Amino acid sequence: MTEKLEDSPWIRRFHESVPGVPRLVCFPFAGGSASYFYELSQRLRAVAAVLAVQYPGRHDRMGEACVESVPELAAGVAEALAASADDRPVVFFGHSMGALVAFETAIALSGGGSAPRALLVSASRGPSVPARRDENFGTDAEIMADLRELNGTSEQLLANEALMQVVLPVVRADYRAVARYRSSPEARVSCPVTALTGDDDPLVDQSEARVWERHTTGGFRLRQFPGGHFFLDENRDRLCEELALLTASAAALGH
Repeated sequence: MTEKLEDSPWIRRFHESVPGVPRLVCFPFAGGSASYFYELSQRLRAVAAVLAVQYPGRHDRMGEACVESVPELAAGVAEALAASADDRPVVFFGHSMGALVAFETAIALSGGGSAPRALLVSASRGPSVPARRDENFGTDAEIMADLRELNGTSEQLLANEALMQVVLPVVRADYRAVARYRSSPEARVSCPVTALTGDDDPLVDQSEARVWERHTTGGFRLRQFPGGHFFLDENRDRLCEELALLTASAAALGH
């Protein structure tokens, strides 16, 4: 029996989309949640059914323990997507840690109807490149300084001590998951991969992003945008163009 997405703790859908359009599954960054993709869901609803992944330990899953393993996160998402598969093509999009989870999810689903027809990864080194941080990275103060440098967390949140006491354990768990993860050099997806980078990203350079080319038997594209690790926030229009192009290509392959 097909499981409704509404019944899965792993998947959120914010808007109804045009019937029959491809599914676009979005995977958040370390410390991030499904709500980051709300605006994207609204903007793309005419061309994609946007599904946002919700990891344990945040928002309505706050009562659950965080998962400090990229493959375990991917296993949960893969199970939810496989249970709700239909005949629509699927595209995956992951930012930073989300790119790694998307990659592992694609591998877990390979050969099935929920396997992606395209993978878009942003602000991420290739999955076989070692993490720059170790799993015991930083005190709370050092993690907050890191978040400020990456410029993906509002100063209002960083200044709220009570909220940061909730957020910091989630960020720390996600940092551990990334630090512990490293794929085999032979691990590959069969779909095309597009990698996006920021020209001022302190965590990922062009050569590290280009390693994604070794992890696909499909085509590969690398595009650079102005900005740092969260360059997407400054380039929403161009991101939407990329995603609309990928979903249109995925839909064309289905005919």
